[in-house]
Amino acid sequence: MNHRTAPILLMTAIAATGLGLAGCHQKQPSPGQQMKQGADQMGAGAVKAASQAGQVIADSAITSKIKAQLAADDILSGSDIHVVTKNGIVTLSGTVKNKSLRERAEQIASGTDGVKGVTNDIEVAPQG
Repeated sequence: MNHRTAPILLMTAIAATGLGLAGCHQKQPSPGQQMKQGADQMGAGAVKAASQAGQVIADSAITSKIKAQLAADDILSGSDIHVVTKNGIVTLSGTVKNKSLRERAEQIASGTDGVKGVTNDIEVAPQG
């Protein structure tokens, strides 16, 4: 090491020590504050989980309503129509005899309370 690099190394070491000590003076939360922060985080997680559970229940209710309406419909009863609901969006699938039955199923689904949209994947069976 020559006489020029020694002062640079010394200043670097002093600066590094100062930076390390600067973090020691930060105020740490008290155990009570830590517990409150943990409780707040848990509470936020519980609210999110409850919201998601509520959506699943709402989706199940929509699916049940639509299935009951399809079964009770004189035109569609006995049709092979499957209903899935996610976040208020209903997906219809299965097979019906003609296009008017496909449209009727979509009409029933879209007219059900809580439905935000309908994806109609119902296929019309080939005539033969």
